Amino acid sequence: MEKILQGIIQSEEEALGLENEAKQQASVIITEAEKKAAEILEKSVQEGETLSGELLQKARDEAIKEKNLQAHSKTQSLEQIRIKSKERLQKAVDYIVEKVVN
Repeated sequence: MEKILQGIIQSEEEALGLENEAKQQASVIITEAEKKAAEILEKSVQEGETLSGELLQKARDEAIKEKNLQAHSKTQSLEQIRIKSKERLQKAVDYIVEKVVN
């Protein structure tokens, strides 16, 4: 009977040792998982910052391009107005000269 009790106690001690070992392994696994999660999060944040920086630069480049296009268009419009004004001025001068001469 004593052997049976000692066997049970020994089995319980082994079970307790296995349980403690499992708890330690679970703790290590959880710690490693948390570390991996933190690394993944940090990498994601860095990639997000890089991507947002690239998108911001692209938006700036597009805005500058649009501004330049508008400035070019404005310059062309002003040139056309200047040409038409010059033509009208010449017509007015010709008209006045014709009236004065005739």
